[in-house]
Amino acid sequence: MLWAENLLLVLTDRRTGRLVVPWNMADLALAGSVLGQLWRSGRIDVDAPDRPRRPGRIRVLDDRPTGDDVLDRVLAALDGADRRPVAAIHRIKTGIRPALYQRLEDRGVVSHRVGRVLVFLPIDEWPARTPDATEPFEERLGHWWTSAPYREATDDMECASATALLSAIGAITPVARRMGLAGRVRMIQRLAAQVRESSWVATTVNRIRTAQQATTA
Repeated sequence: MLWAENLLLVLTDRRTGRLVVPWNMADLALAGSVLGQLWRSGRIDVDAPDRPRRPGRIRVLDDRPTGDDVLDRVLAALDGADRRPVAAIHRIKTGIRPALYQRLEDRGVVSHRVGRVLVFLPIDEWPARTPDATEPFEERLGHWWTSAPYREATDDMECASATALLSAIGAITPVARRMGLAGRVRMIQRLAAQVRESSWVATTVNRIRTAQQATTA
């Protein structure tokens, strides 16, 4: 599965089918996850990846089809457009969450239903088809969070990306609690903050989140 699909499952309560964070924060993280996967797979780069807070502009290194429609659509969106990371995240996030949920439903991972908020407001819900089971990535992520030897022995870029993005949108606490790791939240938050600061994608997402919070304060 795409990194963004695994991240979306982590952000969704398996029983209620609802996000554990506001939808606009989830969309930022999902857009960042797609961008991060393209970066780590060598399809894109930035002018200065070693300066996470000032990475420069995004450069497309390989625009050949990836075989995945979501990744290909993002590559096309980056080609010839405003390639500043903030602008790219805003373009990518449009419509990404419904598209990913639909893919997961098509594969039988989640099901769709319409719930209600405050009795009369409809809301889309995407509960897991097997709510008592644990998704493989979620299990891997929990192990990555809690085992330093595992982190050191495995170059798990997907876990690092998800951790950085969850930190960027302030989602470590609700996700860790949902995963049964409430007692280790502070340790995970410290780890996640360190990982976030080394990723230009996550620092970009965090910058957008901070700006949005400032405008609504």
